[in-house]
Amino acid sequence: MSGDLQITGGGAIAVDPDQMRAVSDRMAAVAARLADAGESVRRAHRVLAATRSASTCVDLSALWVTAQRLADESADLAADAAGTAIMADAFELADLRAEQEMLSTRRPTEADRLQTRIDELLASNEQLDTMALTLTSAWHASSTTGLFDQSLDSIAWGAYSMHAALPMRMLVGMLRDGTAAAGTVPRGTVITGAAPPVAVRRVSTSSVTGSAVTLTQLVTRLPGGAAQVAVEKRTHAGGAVSFVAYIDGTRRMTSGGSDPWDMGSNWDLYVDREQSAAYAATVEALRLAGAEEGARVDLVGYSQGAAIAGAVAMSGMYQTPRVMIVGSPAVPSLGADQTLIRIFHTDDPVGAGLTAGGPAHATGSPQSITVSREYATKNELSSVPSHFRDAYDQTISWADASGDARVRSLHASLRAEAGDIVSVERMEFQATRP
Repeated sequence: MSGDLQITGGGAIAVDPDQMRAVSDRMAAVAARLADAGESVRRAHRVLAATRSASTCVDLSALWVTAQRLADESADLAADAAGTAIMADAFELADLRAEQEMLSTRRPTEADRLQTRIDELLASNEQLDTMALTLTSAWHASSTTGLFDQSLDSIAWGAYSMHAALPMRMLVGMLRDGTAAAGTVPRGTVITGAAPPVAVRRVSTSSVTGSAVTLTQLVTRLPGGAAQVAVEKRTHAGGAVSFVAYIDGTRRMTSGGSDPWDMGSNWDLYVDREQSAAYAATVEALRLAGAEEGARVDLVGYSQGAAIAGAVAMSGMYQTPRVMIVGSPAVPSLGADQTLIRIFHTDDPVGAGLTAGGPAHATGSPQSITVSREYATKNELSSVPSHFRDAYDQTISWADASGDARVRSLHASLRAEAGDIVSVERMEFQATRP
């Protein structure tokens, strides 16, 4: 019931072009040394061939073959080095274009500054343009693998396609283009509008043994029952206090009811980029838990809760060094000091469909992680189960057990923090519209 797990640093380009160039330089250096060695063997062959007694002591034919083999190996490695350098340029070009597109909406001046380097790369090799476009196109296809491929999906989309009088391929393409704009939150985006009226009350308080040290432990601390938000207040050995907010997903598929975690809040935040009732309730829950402006607040969210987590992280209200989003309809553009942990299924109508697979340019710190896989197979009737919590719980447990270097580094960071925490107080909050 699953595809292969993919763990990357996020975005279309999973490698550092500068590191590739460093590898290319080392390959070229070795190629040069092989060429020098081959030339030395050739000189030895010429000297020995001119000596009458040498042919009886040395296999001159084998010596010549060795010289030629060294020359051939040098040429092959030099070609590989040149190819690696070209691929590094293609990766950089694809990444720069993705970053430029992400900046163009809110920070056009910064986007324009990237054009000089883009032009330099394009002028250096006429093949780079096609290579970069191919890389990005392949990434876009892989980031939505299996989306709407199930039998009921096809029936539903086919019926809508007929109703809209649009070809199926065009309809899906329109969806992808529209969600690409809404699903990646550009840098500098600030939630607007006044906070909708919402009442938030604490429904439980408890002590927790230790801080979460794995992805699975983080996601299992999402609230259930009546509470939509849980806040852990962590006291460190030196007396400092930090917080972790856990924000659940949509509870009602209608709008305007007493529960703010509904489709109306989804629309306000995802489409209008305005304060939703659920967003306002989350901020109020943090205030009631004691998190003042500027406090350290890590964020963990699922579905609508993940979109809220991203919006809070981009608001600047708190120090938010770690943000974990699971099945999020929107991907925030975070700073270099904020680690983004994104978990999504490529066939999730919310996590992949509403984000168009997510941004092609990586966001967040170099330690950021993106975990993805295709959840459903043809045995599933619909892509909808790919968004369910139990599906994501399975994917997250696999990521924890993957042995991936990025995940191991995250585990080490979480364990180091947990070792400095002396107590954890957990508060759960329920929000209602008045």
